[in-house]
Amino acid sequence: MAREVLTVCLPPLVPGVVREAIREAVSSFDHNGEGEGLSPGEWDEWWLGAAGQEFWIKSGSEDDPRLIREHEPLRENDLHVIPSNRCPGGPVGLLDIDGQRSRAAAEADALWREWVEFSARFPPARSLDDLIAEESEATYLHAGPAWHRYVAQPVMRAVLDDRALEARFGQQAVGEFGVGRELFVRRKELASLAHDGLLTLDGKWSAPNSYPDHEYAESCNRYIDALSPDVVLVNITYHA
Repeated sequence: MAREVLTVCLPPLVPGVVREAIREAVSSFDHNGEGEGLSPGEWDEWWLGAAGQEFWIKSGSEDDPRLIREHEPLRENDLHVIPSNRCPGGPVGLLDIDGQRSRAAAEADALWREWVEFSARFPPARSLDDLIAEESEATYLHAGPAWHRYVAQPVMRAVLDDRALEARFGQQAVGEFGVGRELFVRRKELASLAHDGLLTLDGKWSAPNSYPDHEYAESCNRYIDALSPDVVLVNITYHA
């Protein structure tokens, strides 16, 4: 079972009650819940905060008491230091939503240029999706021979044989970068606010598998952009 990140949308809160508000919002999705009319379970344990997935704070708002500064480690003795200009959550009006996307876009653009320079040393490669399409029984989860053909390509052999390169470019590098610079950057920009799940103000839990292709990230960003400034966003980690 995996640990994933859920963005929870909450009505305006006074400082100090965020845990209770989250608990109430996610209670109907507890795997261990009992009673009639409960939604299918999504989690069996959750922690406040998501290491490395904090929101950026608008400049000048760092000392606002409405910001959520709490972070619960997943394991005893875990240490995660959150920079003063980031936080697990807070009112939308205090979060630098546009700046967060802009930073992600700039990082994606730099990564794109890095990949182009790196991959130019190798023969052109084909994406895993393209190779799966040629295998009648292959699927993304069970790629079989298509996967072996994919990783045999020189550029992917180089990536997968180097842990640093694999962490930098990913196992699906050919397909992800192959969509073109503009779309690649756009997807990374939107992904900076779209995690494994979004729990809306009206209690609806949405996830990537509920949408075709990359429409989940688009939907999350549209929803967040439409929220009023006093609505609270907070990222939590949950065990799925």
